[in-house]
Amino acid sequence: ARRASGLRIVTLANIPSPWGEALKGILHIKQLPHARVSHVFGSPTTMFQEWSGQDSFPVLAWNDERPLSTWIDQLNLAERLAPTPRLIPERFEDRVLMFGYCNELCGENGIGWIERLRGVHEQITKPGGDPRGVSAYLGKKYRYSAEIGARAAERVAAGLTALAARLEQQEGRGSRFFIGDSLSAMDIYWAAFSNMLKPLPPELMPMHERMRTMFTTTDPTVVAALKPILIEHRDFIFKSYLELPIDLS
Repeated sequence: ARRASGLRIVTLANIPSPWGEALKGILHIKQLPHARVSHVFGSPTTMFQEWSGQDSFPVLAWNDERPLSTWIDQLNLAERLAPTPRLIPERFEDRVLMFGYCNELCGENGIGWIERLRGVHEQITKPGGDPRGVSAYLGKKYRYSAEIGARAAERVAAGLTALAARLEQQEGRGSRFFIGDSLSAMDIYWAAFSNMLKPLPPELMPMHERMRTMFTTTDPTVVAALKPILIEHRDFIFKSYLELPIDLS
């Protein structure tokens, strides 16, 4: 990927990382040809860090421009390279709404970020958990603290409740999308991020059963907030716009 030209994406192999799967979905919808390189979790990242300046995935690179590691930079590049179909609304108010919702889902301290910390807290505190393995790595990466972990489920649930309310409002006005009356990046991000709470079935997203268990939330507070309308929206977006079955290789 580092030596190549054109558009390249580096993702984690065999892991349904929501940031990576969302980016793959964006490139698919925009029909942007690209080279896809997989990194196996636990293998050395020295060369990757020298190239991208950090150690998070996915990374999107275009020719000799700097590699991009944040969701908003990646979305803006995809929109620049393929302006149609639009995934960033043209109308100002819709654009502000979309980026606001996307940030609350994908950004630092958003639903995805806090759900990771909720999982870390669960593993660290429950009998037979995993305090020294993956949880220790993720805890350091996402700046885990016992205080944040203890409140994480409520914060995730509050975010999910707001997303469900938005979809209900949109449904009431006859729209199947989060923003306006057409597909936007927010729909794609939610479809991808929903899989870190309730994954698609094995026939649509094959993965190791241990990984499926890790990505299936059983916390009662979060499960109660994951309203049927959220999963129905996820299923609609995948079946209508995204690639199935998902290839995690």
